[in-house]
Amino acid sequence: MQVVPNRNMPAGSALSVEELALELSMARGIDEVMAVIRTHARDIVGADGITFVLRDGDECFYADEDAISPLWKGQRFPIQTCVSGWAMLHREMVVIDDIYADDRVPHAAYRPTFVKSMVMTPVRRDDPVAAIGAYWRKRRRPSANELRTLRWIANSAAVALTNVALYESLKAARDEAIRAREAIVLAMASLAATRDNETANHVRRTQQFIKILAEAALLRNLFAPELDAEQVDRMVKSAPLHDIGKIGIPDKILQKPGRLDPDEFEVMKSHAEMGRAALATAEKHLGVCTPFFRTAQEIAYSHHERWDGSGYPRGLKARDIPLSGRFMALVDVYDALVSERIYKKSMPHAEAVALIAGESGRHFDPQLVDIFLEVEAEFAEISRLMSDELALNPLPATAAW
Repeated sequence: MQVVPNRNMPAGSALSVEELALELSMARGIDEVMAVIRTHARDIVGADGITFVLRDGDECFYADEDAISPLWKGQRFPIQTCVSGWAMLHREMVVIDDIYADDRVPHAAYRPTFVKSMVMTPVRRDDPVAAIGAYWRKRRRPSANELRTLRWIANSAAVALTNVALYESLKAARDEAIRAREAIVLAMASLAATRDNETANHVRRTQQFIKILAEAALLRNLFAPELDAEQVDRMVKSAPLHDIGKIGIPDKILQKPGRLDPDEFEVMKSHAEMGRAALATAEKHLGVCTPFFRTAQEIAYSHHERWDGSGYPRGLKARDIPLSGRFMALVDVYDALVSERIYKKSMPHAEAVALIAGESGRHFDPQLVDIFLEVEAEFAEISRLMSDELALNPLPATAAW
């Protein structure tokens, strides 16, 4: 349906109703819906003014407008006293040739305006939530084409508002699911930390370290296309689960104050596989296969692999080690070096940096070591701010998200 544009507009500058409907269909918020109406509806209809009125309980809120002079934008009126309210309450279009000859019009409110004739049509006729008004500065009878156009615009706006409500509902559900997942991740990570010699702050620090390192790599366009902003986000959010498998390690090994013997160390190494298996089981029971679970399993399973192939559990080498595991390996070792445990003293930051630099190409990915050396001062600051003296502080629900 092509409509006649406003005669004051340049030829070819008006949208068709189909084009306006398309723009409305892409709106993702009520402000976007109103912006489309404000920008295009007046020109399509050929009116001197357009208003978008929202029903707010027993009030009509004149939320937006486009007119040759100001009307009522931002004002509220009782629903029983305005024409937009009449249209919404009666669920039908109002056509008024002469506003001063119709008792439904609050004449005092209209006298300061240019309006002489008007049409008000409800948005979503079965349960009106809004209305669209068209106004003219001369007394006239709107044409059949103009009335059809207004109905089409109102119907398109109704579909758009329904889509917005659905979109916002889905977004809210998604956000709630994300918050729940994050709370579960932190709870599981904290549970693992309480059984280990490490502290809850180890979880928080390594999460911050991997964020610093991954964002620095992304900024330098390294590891593309595997490393992008979404993968950085997944690594940061799944990092707390890197040692989740330690829940399955016996206390006598996990909390031993001295060095593990060879048999004990073999048991300890099994935490990598147990962590991967636990996360795979969770994924299976949830019935979803997501990049988050894939990244979490990679980190749990491969963060003890070494660049030269001497790590565990599979002895992977170089780029056969998942990228997320290579990141986690470096930040986990750094935190272990600079943190005090019951079986060792903490190492000064400078010594830890030197040790990691010396392990480039052996324990760690050389490219990651190079990045680490550029941002090591940020690691030192995180270690200071999140020292184990703060380990009793509760983990915030949005930590480093």
